[in-house]
Amino acid sequence: MIDREKAKNKFLENVERLSYLPFVTDSEMDGLFGEEVAMALMKLDHYNRREQICVRCESRCCQATGCEFYAVQFTKCPIHDLRPAFCRLHFCSRFQPAMGSLTAELSEIFLDNLSVAEHDGCAAVQLFDSPPFARHTPDLINVTSLLVNAVREGRLDPQYAELEIHQDAEKYLAARISGLMELHREQG
Repeated sequence: MIDREKAKNKFLENVERLSYLPFVTDSEMDGLFGEEVAMALMKLDHYNRREQICVRCESRCCQATGCEFYAVQFTKCPIHDLRPAFCRLHFCSRFQPAMGSLTAELSEIFLDNLSVAEHDGCAAVQLFDSPPFARHTPDLINVTSLLVNAVREGRLDPQYAELEIHQDAEKYLAARISGLMELHREQG
C-alpha cells in the first residue's frame, strides 16, 4: 500500500516545477509522486515487459486515445521516455488480476492529486490531460505528423521514424525550455 498523503505532498511540491508538460521526462516522473509510486511503476513496467502486455495489445490504448505519435508499425512509443504522466499511469484491463489493485491505487493517486492541485489553483493540471496533444503542442505535432503518416502509409521505415520523432520531440522541448528561460531573464 502506497502512502497517499506522502505521494500527494510530493506531487504538490513538484507539479509546478515540471518544465515539459504535457510531456514528462523519466527523471521528472520519478520525483513527481515520490519513491513509492516510482517503485510501483517500475514493478508494473517489469510485469508489462515480462508478459508483453503493451507489445501484444489488441485494443490499442494509444490509438483509442487519439495519440498523434501512434502508428501500429512502431515497435515502441517514439517518445517513451518523454510520454505524459497520463500515459505512464494508464493500465488497461490486461493488467488484471495480477496487478489490478496496484493499477487501481496508482490511478486513484493520480486523479486525486490532480483534483487537489486543481482546487489549489495549479494551472499546470490542464496539461495532464490525455492525448491528443495538438491542442497543447501544435508545432511539434505538425512536424511529427508527417513522419507518423508516412509510416502508417508504408512510405517510411518505422524504426527510422521512431528516432526522428524522438529527436524532434527533444528539440521542441529544449527550445521551449530555452524560451521560458529567456522570458524569465527578461522579467527578472
